[in-house]
Amino acid sequence: MLDLASGLLLGRVVESDSSRTVIELHDPSLLGRVTPADLVSLSGRHAGERLIGLVEGVAAGGGAGVVRATLLGALATAPAGDVFKRGASAYPAVGTECHLIEGELLLRFMSILGENVAPEERLELGRYVAERDAVAVADGNRLFQRHAAVLGSTGSGKSWTVALMLERAAQLAHPNIIVFDLHGEYAPLARGTADRPPIARGFRVAGPGDRADTDDVLFVPYWLLDRDEMLSLVLDESDPDAPNQAIRFSDHVHKLKISSLLADGYEETAATVTVDSPVPYALENLLTWLTADDEEKIVTQPSGDVIPGPFNGRLTRFISRLQARLADGRYAFMFNPPDECREYEWLVRTAAELLDTSEGPGIKVIDFSEVPAEAVPVVAGVLARLLYDIQFWTDAEHRTPLCFICDEAHLYMPTAEGKGPTHREALRAFEQIAKEGRKYGVGLMIVSQRPADVSRTVLAQCNNFVVLRLTNDQDQNVIAQLVPQTLARLTDVLPLLDVGEALLLGDALLLPTRVKLDPPLIAPSSATRAFWNDWADHPSSAAAIVDGVEALRRQVRPSGWRDAVGPLTR
Repeated sequence: MLDLASGLLLGRVVESDSSRTVIELHDPSLLGRVTPADLVSLSGRHAGERLIGLVEGVAAGGGAGVVRATLLGALATAPAGDVFKRGASAYPAVGTECHLIEGELLLRFMSILGENVAPEERLELGRYVAERDAVAVADGNRLFQRHAAVLGSTGSGKSWTVALMLERAAQLAHPNIIVFDLHGEYAPLARGTADRPPIARGFRVAGPGDRADTDDVLFVPYWLLDRDEMLSLVLDESDPDAPNQAIRFSDHVHKLKISSLLADGYEETAATVTVDSPVPYALENLLTWLTADDEEKIVTQPSGDVIPGPFNGRLTRFISRLQARLADGRYAFMFNPPDECREYEWLVRTAAELLDTSEGPGIKVIDFSEVPAEAVPVVAGVLARLLYDIQFWTDAEHRTPLCFICDEAHLYMPTAEGKGPTHREALRAFEQIAKEGRKYGVGLMIVSQRPADVSRTVLAQCNNFVVLRLTNDQDQNVIAQLVPQTLARLTDVLPLLDVGEALLLGDALLLPTRVKLDPPLIAPSSATRAFWNDWADHPSSAAAIVDGVEALRRQVRPSGWRDAVGPLTR
């Protein structure tokens, strides 16, 4: 057994309650030996048990000085060796001796934490700041199955942290992870390097210049959207005729889906299909039917008078908005996809590419960088909801757990205040996954530089937090509110963390503490540009500016960004 009582004696407990323990030092010289974030041990109520505390603060006074500590758990002797358990089943009595855990004792104690995690569940993240020779090991099961968040200011190392976790997961035989990559930062993981193979398969949501359904281009055809998602893009809720427009749209889409199924011979599916079912239908027919309603006139009998139909003139603005979406090249990936995207079997093929883990990389990176900003919430929400629904309806014995890593989550799952219908629909999808996904093997990892702007409902469902440097007061307060009250003081260190340092909180890591994360072997393309050095050494390129302007006009990225297109010609 590790004898923590052999450490430096600090003093005795003079105050003990459910959230804090106060130790009076027996020697004033010890004020210089103890600092916040140090670990201490105290005698437990049971034989062979030592309570573990985290130093919150040190102050002069009370004689030789006092140390305030928060209890984290207990180290107990078991037949198989020492075992650390989180939480305090008992509190130290007044007069209990307190010893500092440092040096060789600290190294051995930290090693025990890693040994408590079964070999097949180990996720090595880096080294403890308190003891750099000890490996920080998380429980991979607990991290992914109970939702997690990677939070930190820009430049703090979030993308490297995500890349590290993906790198570790890629060592497993069948990882099933989908990364929503808002800025194309994780593309190197799908390309690999000269000396390292790729660990992921890359997809890219089609841009305005894409017209073919190729292996790496992902279209999101309109018929995948459920009723509310579609209306969030084309319905003006302030229009007095909005209720009539929504009703007529729903009726026609339902009938068109039934007609499409019957025409292709899927009678059984047609009998149960709903307006929300992902079934292809012709958008041109929808416009024709809506236009007929908008222009309908009825001849009354027996007078023969001609009067407007019930929807005459009420759908005009709705039709115009739908036509505008159809004409907008930025939305071609949704409203004007290739013909093969209108086939009944297209969804099966696409779902298999995104969810298959039997061949090729199980990690999929989806690049959203060419999606219009106002459409990002809908596209992210549709993909997450659709894959979650497939997982929900898959036989439980044949499900492979799935995790969504949601980069820049504040852009599409924000706090509800003041957001429009597209954000509302995305929130609906992600909040459902946050609340119910664990039951069906679907997890979330939220990645954001602004936790104060992320849905509280989603964050509240996260049981694990990897928090890098945060300098904004509001963001720090959010973290303090999300963690147990006894650990809230730990968040005081957030503004002081170095790049790549993180505070790990939650049930995936036994000890809430600072960790220096390992750098990934394949770095994401998120490094901050060295402005001063670039200004000194890198002149601008007139040719690159010309190509950039032309790419803007064509909505096709230059060859340096998208190798498949080739050089732009004029």
